[in-house]
Amino acid sequence: MPDCFTRHAGHGPRKALFVHCSLSSGKSLIPLMEHFSDEMTMVAVDLPGQGKSPMPDMTRDYQTQCVENCIALIEDSGGPQDLVGHSFGATVALRLAALRPDLVRSLVLFEPVYFGLLGDAGHSSYDELQSEEGPINQAVTAGDMVTAAKLFLTRWGLPGEWDRLPEAARQGMAQRMWVIPAQHDAIIADNDIRMRLSALSDVTCPTLVMRGGDSPDVMTAVTEVIRDAMPNAALDVLAGAGHMLPITHADACATRLRAFWQL
Repeated sequence: MPDCFTRHAGHGPRKALFVHCSLSSGKSLIPLMEHFSDEMTMVAVDLPGQGKSPMPDMTRDYQTQCVENCIALIEDSGGPQDLVGHSFGATVALRLAALRPDLVRSLVLFEPVYFGLLGDAGHSSYDELQSEEGPINQAVTAGDMVTAAKLFLTRWGLPGEWDRLPEAARQGMAQRMWVIPAQHDAIIADNDIRMRLSALSDVTCPTLVMRGGDSPDVMTAVTEVIRDAMPNAALDVLAGAGHMLPITHADACATRLRAFWQL
């Protein structure tokens, strides 16, 4: 298991772990974390193979390794802690909470991309997702990672992000696109690796699920399915925001989190 790079913020008595989205790093969540510097001591992890962290073991499930690293970080620094995850990072936080509830005080899930849970729920959006993600998956299968990266960022990244990137950054993004198919077994596939919707009924910690009002329709479905499956979860929609809401709307998200945590 690689030793993941970590970034730190705050000096307060309450501890929290922040987990970033795909093709990013813990640096993306630092502006959000800085809102709580007086109340919390926070760690933002760079997931394996992302940011400054070493590559994972490519023979093992990627999400599993991410969860293992986050568990180790909390155990080393002491728990329970507040977990904040964005996109794929939110799936890591949710699975960690299901596996080790003793380490988790609360959950904040920004647009968790746990799309396989839609299949468990028999939701029509599951089939729609397969169609919408088809061009990205086809580009990955063909080995055209530049096209895959462009399509992925256009759908899920910051508005206009691909057009603003210099060529060197585009190539770097393409080289990191391996992480998208590496997540498939744990968040989408119908197999023994992926956490099932039924497991969410055992996650009893206070949970805030957040999505952007302008996000793809599938995020409406998945956030509602997750909220409904958890006994102590609330759903909040941030108008005018998209999938990258904790980055593009850090101030507004911080206000919602402060109320949730009663700080």
